[in-house]
Amino acid sequence: MPTTDPFSRSYDCWQNAPLSCDRPLKTAQDVPNANFCSHCAFPATLSKQVEIRGSRGVYRVLEFVRSQGMGRLYKGVRVSDGSPVVIKEYLLPSRCFNAEEAQERKATFTQIAGTRSIDNQSPDFRLIVPWEAIADRQSDRCYLITLGDVAIAPNLSQVLQQNGEMPTERVRDWLAQVLQTLHFLHTQKLQLPSGRVRTGMAHGNLNLESLILTRNSYIYTCDLASWERLFDPPPNTFAAPEPAQDLVALGHVAFYLGLGRAMESTSEQPPDPHDTQLWSNTDPALREFLYHLLGLETPFPSAEVARQALLKLSSAKLAVTAPRTHKGKRLKKRRRQLLWLVGLLLVLLLGGLLWLVLPKPPQIKGTEFAEFWRLVPSFKEVNTILPPGSYPYTAEEDGTWTTVLGKTPLRRDRTLNDILTRPRTDIAAEFNYIKHEFPVSTTIEQNKQANFAVTSLIDKLPDTLDKPIAFDGLLVFVPTYKSQNLPTALEGKISIEDVQKIFTGQVKNWQDLNPNLPNLKVIPYRPVELEALKIFEQKVLNDRPELIAKFEQVEQRPTSETIRATEFLQLEPGAISFGTLVQTWNQCKVYPLALARGKEQPVQALLRRTTEGKLIPITPASDRCRKTEFSPNIDAFRDRTYPLGFPLAIVYPNDNSLPGFKSGPMFADLLKTRDGQYLLQQNGLVPLQSIPRDYKPSESLLHS
Repeated sequence: MPTTDPFSRSYDCWQNAPLSCDRPLKTAQDVPNANFCSHCAFPATLSKQVEIRGSRGVYRVLEFVRSQGMGRLYKGVRVSDGSPVVIKEYLLPSRCFNAEEAQERKATFTQIAGTRSIDNQSPDFRLIVPWEAIADRQSDRCYLITLGDVAIAPNLSQVLQQNGEMPTERVRDWLAQVLQTLHFLHTQKLQLPSGRVRTGMAHGNLNLESLILTRNSYIYTCDLASWERLFDPPPNTFAAPEPAQDLVALGHVAFYLGLGRAMESTSEQPPDPHDTQLWSNTDPALREFLYHLLGLETPFPSAEVARQALLKLSSAKLAVTAPRTHKGKRLKKRRRQLLWLVGLLLVLLLGGLLWLVLPKPPQIKGTEFAEFWRLVPSFKEVNTILPPGSYPYTAEEDGTWTTVLGKTPLRRDRTLNDILTRPRTDIAAEFNYIKHEFPVSTTIEQNKQANFAVTSLIDKLPDTLDKPIAFDGLLVFVPTYKSQNLPTALEGKISIEDVQKIFTGQVKNWQDLNPNLPNLKVIPYRPVELEALKIFEQKVLNDRPELIAKFEQVEQRPTSETIRATEFLQLEPGAISFGTLVQTWNQCKVYPLALARGKEQPVQALLRRTTEGKLIPITPASDRCRKTEFSPNIDAFRDRTYPLGFPLAIVYPNDNSLPGFKSGPMFADLLKTRDGQYLLQQNGLVPLQSIPRDYKPSESLLHS
């Protein structure tokens, strides 16, 4: 919602904000199909069950959700198949627009509202793309239809109001996601609904409300200025937005998130980033980055350059420096810079001489592993110290973490659980895993049973903070029988949409998907592991109750039993199942299919190393029983291009009076060291960054 509602000039709204006022909604509830607010005559909200007819379908309103930007959001369904949609209603009331202005804006709206990449090669860059733009000829309303329900997830304005100041790592993660979206938007060839093709476009309306946070911590952008500004009443005018403005706008968003507010209570104005006192608690590395993003220092030339700079930020704790003053004496600054440059040249000269005469160390730490080498090396070098005692934690039963804990990353007589129970012998603090079916209750009820949880079901834990430590994912796999080679017939890939059809009983024979596939009965197996089931329901079934009900009718079998059946040729050749990466990635009798969502390119979760040392996606022809050649596709998980990837995080209570508020972050810090990431990778998880093949863990870990 704009800071000042532009419609307030024309309507005597008691809140002075007709778009967000509750009276139009109350009018619609009291008088079904009412057209105008009973108090100020502003257009009333749409009544439930109202149907909107467009060229691509008919849509039914289910309920009003909220006002956002220049419109109002409703939950709805597509009448033809009952699939969820989000309807955004825009208004062109006659008090604000004359007939000619309204008609002109309606025509423009249907021509420009929506974009698509014409090369169809881009993965999901988290841009909410409209399905259809509708201009109602009989009224002063327009509608933007988007498929699914992502568009009504909380926006960052709501998140900020609810949670306040955001942790530095979360701000960085969200920044990286939005910068990737902006790079896509600024550089791709895009086709508008009119058929016009343009190379890149600016968002132009980037703010807390136009950034949407999904339950899996993905940030989606919406409400582009090109159509949003059409509904801003005259005499307001707006220049064509530029990509550089998007970067500055994103800088303000990140500044507000780190500060914990978007409005000063005293002045009712947004906080000013020029006020150096407001930066006092900001992480120094992030502060330096935001100076450039906001244009307070040399601005970044593009979103991609900014994203790469963000990824290179050191994760190590930096010495806190005083915030710099932007308006200083430039002459003194230039002198200091000159002296610093002369000193640097002398250091480089001395360094060059030493390089010539001293023995050369082995070559390590290429740019591919720069992030890894910036990590704290080992457990004993983590600065956080806990008092002596036991710090219990938990995880989903039979989930990713319990699988990982039982493996032996270093030697057969010592599991990961053994290592992590007392990771530092110099501190009498123990992290004790306790088995519990539902970690939700144990982490939020005054820490009665567990201080924190290790989980991928982050959205299930309200009033908590989280720190990602690694990635996992679901692999959809089929047996690799030579007689009926289903992986080869499928060309090693399958779409998420086809997976959904298979596991909801809509496909009975593989030829139902493609007549060129073998004439085999489709036999899906549903695993018993709760974590895998919940992730599948979220990412494949979109949490739709009617699909979940059908999914629950599929026969269940533990993933280990399904894999074991293939080893003895007891699994039907037309079978298909799924399981977590840590359970299935090194099993050579099943083939994990590359996954595609919609028209995107399929992404394979596993890579193989060629004789030249390059990592490339596996194919059905790859000999997967040569296990040492295979590794997870780290970039696909980290960049979120693998459709069924998800973060594994330490989740702890957002209450500094509880022990988990300290023990949870320390446990995360341990696992985010070089040694910690190495241990997680050895046990089948995807590390947060690439790890050199020849990395040797610290002596303190090897002899612990």
